[in-house]
Order: sequence, then C-alpha cells, then structure tokens
Amino acid sequence: MGGGNAHMVGMTGPNELGIGAMMPSAMMVNGNGMMGSMAPGHTMYSGGEGPPGISAAQAMAQAQAAAQAAAQGMGNPMMSSPSVMSGPVQIAPTPVMPSSQFHQQQMIVHQRSRASATPHHHARSAMAQQRQQGGYLGNSYDASHLVGSSATNYADFLSGRSTTPMGHLNNHGSTPVTIRPPSTRPKSVSVSSANGRRTPGSGASLPQQQQQQQQPVRKSGPRWTELDLGGMNLRAISAPLFRYTFMTKLYLNHNQLTHIPLAITNLRCLEELDISGNMLSVVPPELGLCCRLRELLLFDNQISDLPCELGTLYQLETLGLEGNPLQDDIKGLLQKEGTRALIEYLRDSGSAMPAPPDRQWISLDKDVKTDSPEVLTVLSYNVLCPKYATPQMYSYCPSWALAWEYRRDTILSELSALQPDIVCLQEVEAIQFDECFKVKLREMGYEGVFWTKSRARTMSEDERKRVDGCATFYKSSMFTCQTTHLLEFQQSALNRKDFRKCDDFFNRFMTKDNIVGFAMLKHKKLPGEPMLFVANAHVHWDPEFVDVKMVQAAMLTEELAMLIQKHAPGIGPAPSVMSPGSGESEAHRVQLQLQAQQKQFQKVATIICGDFNSTPDSGLYEFFSRGRLDKDHEELVRLEPYADYKRHGLRHPLGLKSAYASKEELPLTNLTPTFRGTIDYIWYTTGTLIPTGLLGKVDEEWISQVVGFPNTHIPSDHIPIMAEFKWKPSGNVPNPAATPGRHSFQYNRK
Repeated sequence: MGGGNAHMVGMTGPNELGIGAMMPSAMMVNGNGMMGSMAPGHTMYSGGEGPPGISAAQAMAQAQAAAQAAAQGMGNPMMSSPSVMSGPVQIAPTPVMPSSQFHQQQMIVHQRSRASATPHHHARSAMAQQRQQGGYLGNSYDASHLVGSSATNYADFLSGRSTTPMGHLNNHGSTPVTIRPPSTRPKSVSVSSANGRRTPGSGASLPQQQQQQQQPVRKSGPRWTELDLGGMNLRAISAPLFRYTFMTKLYLNHNQLTHIPLAITNLRCLEELDISGNMLSVVPPELGLCCRLRELLLFDNQISDLPCELGTLYQLETLGLEGNPLQDDIKGLLQKEGTRALIEYLRDSGSAMPAPPDRQWISLDKDVKTDSPEVLTVLSYNVLCPKYATPQMYSYCPSWALAWEYRRDTILSELSALQPDIVCLQEVEAIQFDECFKVKLREMGYEGVFWTKSRARTMSEDERKRVDGCATFYKSSMFTCQTTHLLEFQQSALNRKDFRKCDDFFNRFMTKDNIVGFAMLKHKKLPGEPMLFVANAHVHWDPEFVDVKMVQAAMLTEELAMLIQKHAPGIGPAPSVMSPGSGESEAHRVQLQLQAQQKQFQKVATIICGDFNSTPDSGLYEFFSRGRLDKDHEELVRLEPYADYKRHGLRHPLGLKSAYASKEELPLTNLTPTFRGTIDYIWYTTGTLIPTGLLGKVDEEWISQVVGFPNTHIPSDHIPIMAEFKWKPSGNVPNPAATPGRHSFQYNRK
C-alpha cells in the first residue's frame, strides 16, 4: 500500500441475512502499515488532503479516539449489532474504573459479549479454533456441538421437517462430519440405587460419581448440544426450539427479542444462556428452574429488576447485567460482592412459593372402617438430619427454610395431621430424639425407641448427640413393645465366618455404618394380642456400592427371620442359607426349605419401613418382592467376599410386598436437582395384612415448578409415605386385586 491513500475493509453493505445495514466498524491500513478501527459513517485519512479545517494528525487522533471508544464499548450498547445505523460517533467520557474484582469481571465479560454481535459469532469462533488446532477431528474441542443456521432452512430445521445437513466439516478430504437435527433424544442414566443426595463435607458441588451418573448418555454419531442464533435480528423464537431439551448452551445474543418464552423451562440441561443485546425488560421467574445454568448473560437490555425465583440457580457462576437500568440495590450488590451473593440474596428475600395441593388419600377398600381395631396405619419418613442439611448441599433452598427449627416444626405438623399408628423415622439425630421427637410425640400419644448408627461407638458423649439413627414410634393405646433389637451391619459382618475378610470387604462394606432397628409389638385391641414385627431400615445410599446394598438387604431379612423364629410362637427354625456346602444340590435344598417354611412366616404380621436408596427396577426391590435374587443377577457380580451369597444367590421366606404396589409405586419420594425417583418403601407380609389405603403422590403440576426438596413447603429431601392395613383373618387367601377409589384426603381422619 503506497502513497497517502487510505485503504478500507468492511465498508457499508448488506449483512449476511440479506438485510441492508451498516457494518459496525471499518478496518483500514494506512501508509505506514498501521491498522485502525473505523466508526460507522466516518472516513479515516492518513496523509494527503483532508477535509477543510482539520489536519491529518487531528483526523488520526479523532479516529484513534473513536476506535478506542468502540473497543471499550463506550458508545451505543448495540454498537456491535449488524443492525446499527450510521451516524456520528459520540465519544464517551472516560470509563468508570471497576469498584471491585467482581465489577471488573462483569466489565470483562461485558466486552466479550459485545464483541460477539456478528451472526453466529460463537459457531464461527469454534470453527476457527478447530482450524488452528490443525483438524476437525481428534482434538479436544468438538465444534460439531455448535450449530449455525441460515435464513432459508432454519424454520424447517427447528420443526424437524428438514433432513438436509445444517453444515459440513471437511477434514482435509476425509468423510465430512454432518451436523443434523437430532433424530432421538438422549436417554438419561437410570440410577437404580442412588438418591441424589450430596455427601457430608462435599462442599458446593455434588459427588463426582453422582455427577457422572446424572449426565445424559448420547448415542454414537454426530450429536450437537450447543446452538448459536446470535446476531440474527430475530424478533421471536420458534416453539420447536424448546423441544431440544438436551441442549447445554444456547446463544440468542444481539437480536431483537422483547421477551423470553416460558418454554425456556424445558431446557433443564442448559449450562450457558446468552440473551445479551436484545430488548428484554422482564426476566421470567420460570428461568429459575434451569438450575444447571453456570453462565447467564443479560447484558445490554432494558432490565430494571430480577425475580426472586432466580435464587434457585445455585450453580450460577456468572450473571451478566451490565448495560441495564438496574435498581441500585441489585446493581450495587452484584458489583461489590458478585454473582453468588446476589443469587443468595434473591433466594432468601423471596416470599414462600404457593403451597402444593393436599395429597389425595387412595382408598383400596371403600368398606373399611378406619376406627376398627383391626385397621392400622404406618408411616415412613426420612426427615433429613440437620448435619446433612447444609447450605452447601442444598443451596437452592432458602436459608430460613433450611434451618432445623423451621423444618422440625413442619415435620411435627405433618405427623400431627396424619396421626399414623406407627411412625418410622430415619436420619433422626440423637439429641433431637431426646429433646424433640420423644417429647412432642408423647404428647400425641406415642411411645418410641431410638437406635443410633454404628459410628457413635467411637465418639465422645457430646459427639454422639449429633449422630443420626432410626426412631420408631407407636400409639401406646394400641400397642405394647415386647422387645427391641438392633442390627449393626458392620459388627454383624465381622462376626460371620462365611464373610471373607479381604480388602474389598474392609474397604467397601466395613466403612458403612447403616443400621436396622427392630421393634416387636403386641396389639392390645385384637383377640389374642397378635405380634407385629416392625423393622426400620436405612440402607447405604451410594450407587457405586450396589453390592453393599444387596448384602445389607440380605442380612436384614435373615435377622428378621431369626427374630420371628425366636419370639413368635409356632414358627420353626429359620432356613439356613449360610450352611456349609456347595453346588446346585445345596442351593436346591435351601430353596425347598425356604418354600416349606414360607407359609409359617406369613402367619406373623411383619412391616419393614425405611429409606432403601433403591428404585423399583433395582435388584433390592426384586429381592424383597420375589423373595429371591439369582446368583447371576448383575447386582451380585461383586459378592466374592460373601461366598455363600455368591454361590446361592439371595433368598428370604417372609412373603413381602410393597404397600404401594397394590396400586402403583409413587413417581417419586426423593427429589433433588440431580435425581428424582422412588426409594422409600413400606413392605408387609401378604399372609397377614391387607392394604386398604395409601397416601397419594405430591401434585405433579406443583412438582414441575420446583427445583428440588427441601423447600419452603417440603422440609426434607424425602416425602413421607403412609399405608393403611387391615389385619387379615386367619385362613384368608392373599389379598385380591382391589378396585382403587379416590377421595380428598382429610387430615385427622381418626
């Protein structure tokens, strides 16, 4: 380039959408080989004749000032948009220095956002990065996850009608990578034995194993999870976009959107959402349901306030709000203390969400008389130990609603309203049993017994008060407690000669301190005062230790069978699945013995309640309901240290069935942002008890509007489950299928 003539790049012209617009800036190279940025509607001179009254040096100084202002984003907030109109640039005053590191971070991300105004900036950047890395395949950045669009086929693409590839990535002559609309949704991992709870001391993030198991599983082949619709002058978003619930990143920046569709809540996998440079004045409260968001950019809009529902975005790291006419309190808090502080402020300052509708009572026998002495109700409830309910573990819950005093009072109100005859609680702290539950429930007519977890053995007196365990309460007007028994899995396993004491045994099984508490009750109001055996269990939670779950379940049923044989009259010796021997003949003998004694065990009324941390499709559920689990079952593959279990499989003679299986299992008893499912059960012996009623599910519409439990209305990460039973007259056949009926569940039914 010679002489003093300026050479211009990127002059005014139509943009890529075919819409006439002035390009945001022009690049020039002067005679000295220097590059400069041009403001819209201006011409830069470097030598030669200039406009009258202005020197070349002055022109260059003005141009450099304009370029600096453009680079710092001090002009029109929409200056980077392809749709800005030409006109003289107003040079902004000296930019305000950031008041804190959080404010500085806001400004940096703000400038990054303004620089992304060109159509499909993020997709193009990804492609450029691919080229710089020397190839499109086999590197660390998978740009096939980013999808661009064109004005001609975008509508067909969103509606799913188009099968035309949205783009091709050529790999130097190799087979192109085709980016297509997804043909199927990815399946989620089925965690059959996880409850989604964070472990104590895990900090703000969830356990690594749990996070891995909750990630979507995608089929092999081209797959995209990120969509870039930035800089497209879009005025509305097509509804089919929100069907792609697997998306993790969505860029809608620098368009002309005036609102965010409520269907955004369908995109629960979103981790990044950029809606900067639009014309939004309101942020929908429903956006708080996208609780996986880590980056939410709302720069350069017309937003003045934020809904408190955004407080549930507990993983949010960056909230971009510069360039909005924000209220002073929101703006000040964000600049001084950052995103985390603002989210916590919104979470704790909001009013309580609307309460869910009352859970319906499902009647399985409309003719049953609830005040009859042969009818009893049983409730099971994991109340979430205060030690585990930390703000780091449940940071989507308002701090005042997570406080134990608030949750305790709500739990007691629920128990008072439901008035079950037998209450089985899990995760009860020792001090809370002594100072709260035992006292309050005695006022309601209950007596109770408490069993603490095994780790309390090695603790001081003060430390033992904070150890949780299981508590069973019973109406003293109906039952008397004959005896109690505690099964500590650790201690019992050490005393068993058939368990091989290898590294796997000590590292996997002996580090778990779960327990089962047994109470042998006598029914005072029935002829003959029949026995009722009640087991209250809390099985290990971690899905990585499914072998531990299965061994704990097997030990539970064996211990219960021995207790029944010891305390119930007329029951013969329990079948020994631990007897020495090997081969199919031994397994066959054990099975015959189980079948022969099953009728005897079903003469004794038995209830097993608890948090089993296993879903209805798990091996534990199959074992309890069928009475057996074959040795080749996939959940028994790691049972080498437990030789007889490995050789024979698992068996029990109790004849159990889940109370809710008489209708259908609840859709969930535990809900967190990373897990939803049924893991709590009430098991009963089919030979002695008939289920006549069930406490129904939580309203599904209400559930769809919450991030997880606990919250302002649900005091634990579990919900209580409750079943009503009728004592079966001796000689009756097992319960026939009942025609379920529904009526509005009324508290204080008795």
